[in-house]
Amino acid sequence: MEKNNLSENRLLLILEVFVTILWLYMILRWVYYPSTLITLGYLWGIVWVAVKRPRWLPAVLIVTFPLEVSKMFIPAYSLPERLAGFNVSILDFFRLTQLALGLRWLCDLWQTHKDHRAHIANKFKIWKRIKTDALLWLPIALLGVYLLSTAFSIAPAHSFAETVRLLSLVITLYLVIAYVEDEKDLQRLGYTLIAAGAVLGLIAIVQYLTEWFFIPTSAVVINRRSNTTFADPNIFARFLVVTFWFSVAELERRTSWSSRLIPLVAILLQGAGLGITGSRGGILALGVSSIIFVILIPRRKLTLSAMVLMIFAIVAAAVFNPAIMARIESLRTGLLSASGGIREYLWRSGIAMVRDHPVVGIGVGAFGVAFTTIYPYFNPYSTFYVSLSHTAILTVLAETGIIGFTVLYFLFGKTLQRGWDISRTIRHERLRFLNASIVAGVIAIFVSAQGEGRLYEEPLLWILWAMLVSVSQLANQQIRKEHTKL
Repeated sequence: MEKNNLSENRLLLILEVFVTILWLYMILRWVYYPSTLITLGYLWGIVWVAVKRPRWLPAVLIVTFPLEVSKMFIPAYSLPERLAGFNVSILDFFRLTQLALGLRWLCDLWQTHKDHRAHIANKFKIWKRIKTDALLWLPIALLGVYLLSTAFSIAPAHSFAETVRLLSLVITLYLVIAYVEDEKDLQRLGYTLIAAGAVLGLIAIVQYLTEWFFIPTSAVVINRRSNTTFADPNIFARFLVVTFWFSVAELERRTSWSSRLIPLVAILLQGAGLGITGSRGGILALGVSSIIFVILIPRRKLTLSAMVLMIFAIVAAAVFNPAIMARIESLRTGLLSASGGIREYLWRSGIAMVRDHPVVGIGVGAFGVAFTTIYPYFNPYSTFYVSLSHTAILTVLAETGIIGFTVLYFLFGKTLQRGWDISRTIRHERLRFLNASIVAGVIAIFVSAQGEGRLYEEPLLWILWAMLVSVSQLANQQIRKEHTKL
């Protein structure tokens, strides 16, 4: 053990020196940014976790995923055009965490050739389960759809970029599963989501009161819709809805009111943050996902109390901002009317794309290109300031055709089926609550994506799927133990 610790410490020292030299090169090669000091601290931290606590890496993914603002911390590889007045890098903390997770897995793979220890070998059993678990092989089928779509795409460069992004997320799915080995690892991810949602909710309140935004886009500044570290308030809202269900599960699971204080505070902060975002899609996602959660965890009084508390926090936060309240009240007139009629011409053009390319679509990531070049006559306005469908189902149909829609149907259908099966077959309370939170979170993302379009591009979706696969594996182990006792 001491020899192993010595080897780890030596590797840690070498890597810390390496990332420091890399940081110094970045400073010398590009213009100095004070925020790169934050990047250096992050690099030191992620290296330490990867070497000393690799099973914490999935939790770090959750922490870094909301930090879209971290693109501004890394001046290297910045985009050629400024975004919202900032030079934006295509690198961010989440992508660097993905890299760290992948390198750690490769390091473990190398060690298996020298030492076939059981706890390392277990990290590679996932590859043997791919052919038997639909939630493991369906992402590969989706990747095949993307490759086929790229081959027939009207914008091959856009399709290739989306395919590479999907590949990175699918790999992340498998690696998260590999490093979630037991119930403790799963619960760590749940606690991380609760904490992240509460902290970002608090930041949203501060942003609203101070009008100081990390990413001050026009939609954010004009209506004071907090986006915290996200580029889009709607994406922030969906994150809060997902974290809310983990808070509710923790509230239900705990028995004493003193232990319930933390999830109660988290729910209030998440509700206030959701109200401040002014996201209609977020509120709809909350409503639909609540049905799923209640079905999977029936007859729970605290769930209804938490929902009431959440709604109270949303209304209380929104009532102080007339612009946000107007957005929420506009839902009464219907989604199409609430969007100002903008989505109508996007939907019409999307339907035309499906009609013209029904099997494989126009190419993944090519909706905007097709709309502005092939189908511009659907646009009643003189500009193309909105050129994406903002509706995930229509985007999938238009870009990947019936083939892509079929894979989407089975992916989300299997998610619901898996959640139902687990809730009905396992007695383990913590796993049942985690299962309900995960499935409700996946559905919240799906519903939210019908309002702004980001579905497969959502990293949190793949983390939730990885957690669901891990829950099902632990549930199967629990069932086998119960049968053995009998």
